[in-house]
Amino acid sequence: MKLKEIKAIGSRSSFVETWLAEMPSGLGSFGTYETLEYSIKDFLKHGITPTISSQLHKIDAGDRLFYWLGSNIDIATELYVKPEGLVVSITGKNPTLKGKSPFAGDLYSAILKDSGKNVKLLSDDQLSDEGFSMWKNLVKLGSKVSVFDLKEPGKTFKTFDSPNELDEFFKSDDSDFRRYRFVLSENLMSFVTMRSSFRLRLLRESTPGMALTDYE
Repeated sequence: MKLKEIKAIGSRSSFVETWLAEMPSGLGSFGTYETLEYSIKDFLKHGITPTISSQLHKIDAGDRLFYWLGSNIDIATELYVKPEGLVVSITGKNPTLKGKSPFAGDLYSAILKDSGKNVKLLSDDQLSDEGFSMWKNLVKLGSKVSVFDLKEPGKTFKTFDSPNELDEFFKSDDSDFRRYRFVLSENLMSFVTMRSSFRLRLLRESTPGMALTDYE
């Protein structure tokens, strides 16, 4: 196999693994915090020392990252490390802090600053109405939030200009909306790099039978 063909396959595999792979099944609102708290405390109990920056704590477990805010694990999330971004598995908040800070938006923003990577979140099962409102608020505050359809990611990729635009891509208790993915970008470089991946994907979707060597 020629070098260009190997690079093309690698590019395609990287895109599929990051953006099109199914995410772990959500646990729903019940038990997510307790599950995360147990996992984090188990790491700590066995002498795993987290990296701490201000209130953000991180444990790097190779293909997974655990992040949380506050020394008492106020809010935490588990993410899977993919070639082109981070994929949220579950997020949980201490029930005693309901309606109080820190919020999920605070955690995700801190993660983006720490990692410099895009973060992908599955809508529907792992995105509650409250969580969806958080994403709309991120757009309102000027964060770069994008969406795409798993069926045709290149053709459907778009970045929101207004919070109300997200309403078209989310509906509770409707399995049809599971095909949408939301992505949060921290900086211009990560956003433009991600967008270039989707433009390449659009070329593949628009040109059936295209030779692998033509992708480069």
